[in-house]
Amino acid sequence: MTTRSKDDLFQILSNSRRRYIIYYLSQADEELSLKELATKIAAAESGTPESEITSEERQRVYISLYQTHLPKLEDADIAAYDEDERTVVLTNELRESGFFWMETTEGSSGWLRYYLALTVASWVLAVGVWLAVPAVSLLGWAGVALAVSLGLSVLVTLQYLDEREESDDGTHGYEMLVE
Repeated sequence: MTTRSKDDLFQILSNSRRRYIIYYLSQADEELSLKELATKIAAAESGTPESEITSEERQRVYISLYQTHLPKLEDADIAAYDEDERTVVLTNELRESGFFWMETTEGSSGWLRYYLALTVASWVLAVGVWLAVPAVSLLGWAGVALAVSLGLSVLVTLQYLDEREESDDGTHGYEMLVE
């Protein structure tokens, strides 16, 4: 697995054409011909539909992709260019692990479940007080408010500590940019 420094990432992303290459390849989720990629980028840069791109506009982008941008993305193990077929594809590593903005936080869905459980418990308590259920009505509205706020405080604190620990490990994409 290739490790990219922040300087490398910023250098790669400093050029809009390289950002377009990564974007269009990730959207296609398959290889694109260099001609097709150049057409898409020329259309995006000029703000016109792909069908209206002239061969001259496409050729200017094509040459810069071929001479400058694809070699940089290949050196960074982000894209692979097949000279014989004249096709470009994201590397397997990038498709599997993602670039920093494509990475997902695995633990986030677990926290959503905890918040959902707290919400359900809050409603059960509130309905119990409203319907004067004997065990719950002893809490009263102030007790429900206190229980909900304590539960929320505990969840927020635990999530903060968990995410702080993960960011210390360098597992979040955005955090690695501001280390």
